[in-house]
Amino acid sequence: MSMIEPFESEFSRWRRRPLRLLLAALLAAGGGHPPTACAQVEADTLNPYFRIPGGTLADALDRFSEQSGLQLIYGADLPRQRPTPETVGAMPPAEVLNRLLAGTGLRWRLLDGRTVAIQRPGSEPPQAPGITRPSPVLPPAYTPPALQTGRMELSDITVVEDPSRVLPAELSRSAFGFNKSLLETPRSVSFISDESIDLFGLSAVEDLVRVVPGTYTPTRFGIQGGVDVRNVPADTFFRGMKRLNLQGHTPTVLSALDSIEVVRGPPSPIYGMGKIGGYTNVMPRSGRAADGRYLDSSRLRMRAVVGSYERSELSANVQGPLSLLDLHGGYQLFAMMLNSESYARGVPLDAKLAQATISLDDVLGHVRLETGFSAQSSRSAGALIGRFTQDLADHGRYIRGVPLVNLDLNGNGSIGYLEYNTASPARGALSTYNQALMQRWNWPLDAQGQPLPLRDFPRVAGIPQAMYDYLQTHPQADPTGALRAQGVGGPLPASGYLPVGFVLDPATVGFDHLDRRRFAAFERDLHADLFTAFIDLIDDHDPDFTVKNQLFFDGMDQYKISEQPFGTDQSPWVVEDRLTLTHRAQALPSWLRLNTLGALNVRYTDSPSRQCFGDFSTHRSDAMAATWVDARGGMTPNSTFTNCLVNSDIDKDGAPVTDHGRTRLLEIGAGLMFDAELLRSLDVMLGARQDVSLARNIEYADTVAVGGTSAAPGMPAQGNSAVHGWDQGASWSLSVSPHLPYDLRPYVTIAQASLTLDNNANRLPNPVIQAGHIGQSRLSEVGIKGMLLDRRLFISSAAYEQRRINVHVPDDPTITAEVSSTITRGWETEIKWVPARNFFTSLYGLVQKTVYAPNRGGSILIDARSLGFEDVRDPATGAVVYPAEAFLFGGRAFVQLPPNLNAYREKQGNPNTQLGMTLQARLDNGLGASLSGNYFSSVYAGRLRLIRLPQAVVLNAGLQWDRRVWQLRLDAFNLFDEQYFRARNGDTLADLPVSAMPGRRFQFSLAASF
Repeated sequence: MSMIEPFESEFSRWRRRPLRLLLAALLAAGGGHPPTACAQVEADTLNPYFRIPGGTLADALDRFSEQSGLQLIYGADLPRQRPTPETVGAMPPAEVLNRLLAGTGLRWRLLDGRTVAIQRPGSEPPQAPGITRPSPVLPPAYTPPALQTGRMELSDITVVEDPSRVLPAELSRSAFGFNKSLLETPRSVSFISDESIDLFGLSAVEDLVRVVPGTYTPTRFGIQGGVDVRNVPADTFFRGMKRLNLQGHTPTVLSALDSIEVVRGPPSPIYGMGKIGGYTNVMPRSGRAADGRYLDSSRLRMRAVVGSYERSELSANVQGPLSLLDLHGGYQLFAMMLNSESYARGVPLDAKLAQATISLDDVLGHVRLETGFSAQSSRSAGALIGRFTQDLADHGRYIRGVPLVNLDLNGNGSIGYLEYNTASPARGALSTYNQALMQRWNWPLDAQGQPLPLRDFPRVAGIPQAMYDYLQTHPQADPTGALRAQGVGGPLPASGYLPVGFVLDPATVGFDHLDRRRFAAFERDLHADLFTAFIDLIDDHDPDFTVKNQLFFDGMDQYKISEQPFGTDQSPWVVEDRLTLTHRAQALPSWLRLNTLGALNVRYTDSPSRQCFGDFSTHRSDAMAATWVDARGGMTPNSTFTNCLVNSDIDKDGAPVTDHGRTRLLEIGAGLMFDAELLRSLDVMLGARQDVSLARNIEYADTVAVGGTSAAPGMPAQGNSAVHGWDQGASWSLSVSPHLPYDLRPYVTIAQASLTLDNNANRLPNPVIQAGHIGQSRLSEVGIKGMLLDRRLFISSAAYEQRRINVHVPDDPTITAEVSSTITRGWETEIKWVPARNFFTSLYGLVQKTVYAPNRGGSILIDARSLGFEDVRDPATGAVVYPAEAFLFGGRAFVQLPPNLNAYREKQGNPNTQLGMTLQARLDNGLGASLSGNYFSSVYAGRLRLIRLPQAVVLNAGLQWDRRVWQLRLDAFNLFDEQYFRARNGDTLADLPVSAMPGRRFQFSLAASF
């Protein structure tokens, strides 16, 4: 057996990949010496093709690195301007290096699977300009010939090792489509490796805020499926392809991912239309490494996790080489099962996931096949804290009490549509804001007809007429007569009458200290099945011209059954095909380098859904009642409403379907981008795109709209309603980035992008299609990036403004799409430092502010105290016997905010100042410790600024021990049991229901790798 063969066995799956050829030739050559005979035969058989124009040595080495897939490290003594001849043709990579270095006195040496060092024999070693993962272990039978003969007298070369992949060393296409390092990418991008996910116990996308600036996301009913980026909803990409909108029905399983990239700002013109704030691009685990390698044998990793709230998780990942019909490649299989409760009592979190990927080289000529799927099923519930007040936020004091009137007239345990209209009748014709349990108040005006500030709303004594009448006929509910003594009064809604179902029973009202784990705004059943698949055909054997076709499918089947009531049944799916070509221009002057990228995509989305609305019961349940049952979120027969997905027959105690329709969307687009380097000192990136789209939407006739009267409620739809319309949008992007000394890269990026104005259910309402379903956004970003301290310290800082454009009037029907019309301005900085292999730390800071543009009004949730209701006090003691808020806790109260009130222009819920830090240290014996923390400034819970959530400092700590095949982790989250809250998402439904964040909790994981 030749000396090269044992080493080749580890990489025998790299058929016709440049890196494989280079390694075989370089190792056989022994650091610049002629290759051995057997290696020369190997190289002659599979020589790669190089195209390196004549020019300077520095340029030539750059081209060699690009075309071979390796990084080169060399010192300042490199004669950068030395002329080199043109090198074109198929030849051993060792010969190319020897040609380029001929006459320089420099020698080369292979350090690991991806790094070649160039230096003079006997000189001080250069520092590595890049970051490498730990070197592969060579089979003991193999020793490079150069080391056998001792003909190389080089000092040890220090390579900065980064086992957790903290520093941005890896190339990425996520931001623009070009394969560039994050240092060279003129956009704010964060990279999170699977090592960091594991190390810091990141289990859900909302955990990203621990390590990534700008990803703080207000909570919602259910699981957080996606994140906000820069205070607006963001897209989720899977291997560079845009997924459907992920609602709160299923978690994103981070342990199944190899990496996550968070890109701020709209997507590149190559990727198609997308949201303003940015997107996360998740990369599943793969059987093929980024540098083209495959494993020589299968590897298995198993992991078990147990933790607080009865969390148990099992996962297994196996990957290895694959041979199929004389084709060689790799495979990866991942499976996970999660069973857990959550911080909110009665809210389960159960999920199952299976994922597989396959990569096969040379399936058709030089074409590589990459294919796979991800299938996931999950079950959960949704919950928020109801009856939230400033007193509760500051002191934990909670208002007790149950609704005064029983709405479950037939006693079957739930409230039907006819029942609540009968037991809590509204006056006059029913409408959206004149219902049995939903009313709206007009905004008060001053004597000059100008809107009053909220704090100056007039205080109106007395109790509602309906409550007074009920107490008169049921005096036992007011045993002291204190309520009746107030007389009739209180602020009146626009309808002129407040139905009796709104008020709480005075005999049960009081105060208590809230158990923060009791979330009484409860949605009992959320279920989702997700399936994602891809088939990619890639020809990149010639790095100067590559072709990639991506076929992508994403589908969901999900429902939510809430007894608030709210119900939704959705089964959207999307299929997209994208063809991408890249070309590196040749025969250019030495001062110019030019890469071109073009893409054509066709995307089709089909999104049927059925829903019923209500959410009357957000505050009806008493979280501290003795009747509390975890599994029901404390709901009782008088706070449980029938759901249309269970029973939609209103004549049989059901609830009507209020929205049933289907949107079909065809999107066709083409984009072109240029990446030019001028004079080796200035990068210019320019791109443009054109999209056209056909949208069709139908609203079916089997729905019941609000109408009629309380005696005969409901207004059945009169036939189907369908619209369709074409729309188009142009996108462009311009970035300029000069090269400065010390690896500093300042940049300016200006971009305008088209975006689809669908809602979070992947639907386009009829008015949006009629008004134009493609919107526009704009990003302006100025930043600087750098690699300092021998490239061990990475710094990225950016100031930005991003906004929707072409929205000028508050009554634009597209203004309330999920991509709401806002302007966000901010500054963010991210620092990552790896001074040694066993230590790293990172910091980030963010200051930003988002305002509505235009400053639109709207109907917004409000509480009774803010509207002007007054406390009822004991005349003898002055003690509050009936707090003002209790007058409206039985239903939903809205106020009509006028447009253009500057006091309410700012979007709330997302802290304006955010800080984050991480730290990890490890000993050589495998013991390690980690620390992470965040600071969130205080913020109002909603636009009306009714309740200010306190600032929070949250610290997490972990201990790790790695020993051979075993890895143990013990994590403590929220180490000091900080009590803090997170606002609800949405522009109109916040302020009152919020989420209490989990207290101190623990997690233990055990993993083994074989």
